[in-house]
Amino acid sequence: MNDITSQILAFFLRFGYGSVFVGVMLDNAGIPIPGELILILTGYMVEKGAFAFAPAVLVAAAGAVLSDSVWFFAGRWGSERFIRLYCKCSFGSGSCVERTEHNLRRFGAPSLIYARFIPGFRTFAAPMAGMAGVPYPSFLLFDGIGALLWATLGVATGFAVAREIPALAGRM
Repeated sequence: MNDITSQILAFFLRFGYGSVFVGVMLDNAGIPIPGELILILTGYMVEKGAFAFAPAVLVAAAGAVLSDSVWFFAGRWGSERFIRLYCKCSFGSGSCVERTEHNLRRFGAPSLIYARFIPGFRTFAAPMAGMAGVPYPSFLLFDGIGALLWATLGVATGFAVAREIPALAGRM
């Protein structure tokens, strides 16, 4: 395993579930940290016996939902200009806001379940749900289901490919 991978895994061991929570929370806050990679490495740690599967999934989902809740209330409290500017800076155009609005209008709050799996939609679904007036309990329910599915899939993938991770890290 290469040096950077060893350092990341040592970080995970040192800070435990907190590293998963904070990493996923920062990813969902829009900071360019690859949340899926965090989940895959968490699955690797589960396979190695350093973490348990269910707590790892719950901690990752909680980090995602907490961050999304902050974005939800940012949207609720009228940050539309900021969200449009962030969309334009992140994706080079403002069309991500329109696509997110379209999905929310078409499918309603349940679209938050699959939003986490679609780049762009994941980033803007929470604030747009707040701007659209989705009740917070509905947001929490559907966003929580999506976060649990996303975290479960990511950790399970890391668990399944754990034997390949050292070889992949060596090639990077």
